[in-house]
Amino acid sequence: MVPIPVPGSGPRDPVADPEPALLRLAARYAGQTLTVRFTRTGCTVHRHDDDGVRLLAEVPDLRLT
Repeated sequence: MVPIPVPGSGPRDPVADPEPALLRLAARYAGQTLTVRFTRTGCTVHRHDDDGVRLLAEVPDLRLT
């Protein structure tokens, strides 16, 4: 077997635990359906209701408040 070379990347900053922010978000929108999508560049928060899906936030991290 020959190892496959992988592009090097430097160390990354530690990621903060998203649970406290998710709990605050859930409390703010209690009873509503939300979707939070995490990517390398940040996250998006969408609200789902009878009118469809609405973008609430597109931010580098989940600190919405």
